[in-house]
Amino acid sequence: MKQLKGRAGARKKRKVQIPQVRSTYDAEPLDPWLQCGPDTTVTELWKVWERREKETTLHLVYFDRYGWYCEHGPSCKAVAEVRRVIRTMSANAPRPRSSGKTRARKRK
Repeated sequence: MKQLKGRAGARKKRKVQIPQVRSTYDAEPLDPWLQCGPDTTVTELWKVWERREKETTLHLVYFDRYGWYCEHGPSCKAVAEVRRVIRTMSANAPRPRSSGKTRARKRK
């Protein structure tokens, strides 16, 4: 067997698998007018608690004219969680009985 010298002979590092701990999220809607002031462009404001084992992280997620953002950045997982919560809330909301385009009945 040929012996390798220098960097070529260095041992390959094994990839260590870190166990992934799932986060749980609790979201609470806030009033953007009261929190940000009357001149705000924010239309949705949510306080999100992210819990992992013993760690708790607080996120403020908001929606304004530029889109959804968290104080940690737009790619934060709390943004996706709030959007999921809003989707499930709107899916569970009662549907309107008519589309508003009903016509009056013809009289005989």
